[in-house]
Amino acid sequence: MDNVLLVDDEQIIRKGIKKLLEEVITGYKVLWEASNGAEALNISNIVIPDLVITDIRMPVMNGLDFIFSFTKKYPQVPIIVISGYEDYSFLREALKLGVKDYLLKPISREELTSTLQSISKKKEKELTIGESINISNIKSVINDNLEKGLTLNFISSILNLHPNYISQLFKQETGINISEYITKIRIEKAKELLTQTNLKVCDISNLVGFVNSKHFIVVFKKYESCTPFQYKNSKKTEKS
Repeated sequence: MDNVLLVDDEQIIRKGIKKLLEEVITGYKVLWEASNGAEALNISNIVIPDLVITDIRMPVMNGLDFIFSFTKKYPQVPIIVISGYEDYSFLREALKLGVKDYLLKPISREELTSTLQSISKKKEKELTIGESINISNIKSVINDNLEKGLTLNFISSILNLHPNYISQLFKQETGINISEYITKIRIEKAKELLTQTNLKVCDISNLVGFVNSKHFIVVFKKYESCTPFQYKNSKKTEKS
C-alpha cells in the first residue's frame, strides 16, 4: 500500500481522486490532503509520502513552487502533476523538476492507472539495481576485511545499512546466510595461502579471521574433509 499526499485547492477534485485511488485502482491510500503548496510542505516536514499528486494553479503557493522545494528534500519521491489547463510552459517547468507525468483534468482512470504502473515499474527496477549494488558492496567489505571480526554491526557501520536489512537482503539474493558466506570465503582464502605461501597454519588462521588455529582446523576439515596440513601436502603432491 503506497501512501499518497494529494494537493489541490478544490475539495471535490481531491475527493474524486481519493476515491479513484483507493476504491477503483486500489493499492493506494490518501493519508494527507492539502489545498495549496504551503500546506503540503508543512505536511512533508513531518511525514514522507510514497507518492505526491499535485495541482499546479493554487493560491498561497502554486504547484511548481511546491515541487521545487519538495524535490530538494525528497528527490526520490515520484510526483504526478494534474491541471485543468493545457499550459505547456508549466508542463516544461514541471518536467524539468523531475515530475513523472502531467495529467489534464478531469482525470481518467485509464491515464492515472497507466502512469501509476509506469512509476511502479521504475521503482521496482531502481530497487533491484540498488539491492544488487548493496550485495556487491557487502561482498567487497567481507573480502577486504577477512582478518577482522566480520559481524553484521561491523559491515553495517561501513555501509551505513541496517544490520537486519543486510542479513535479510543477503539471504534473499544469494540463498545462503551471510555468516556461511563469510566462512566459505575465509576457507577459500586459506586454501590460496596454503598453496601459494610457506606461512604456518596458525598465521593463516589469523590472516583469514579465525579466533584460533584449533577452530580454524575444525572448520577447514568440515568444508574440505581434510586438515589444512593435509590439504597443503596434497597440493604439493599434485604439482610434483
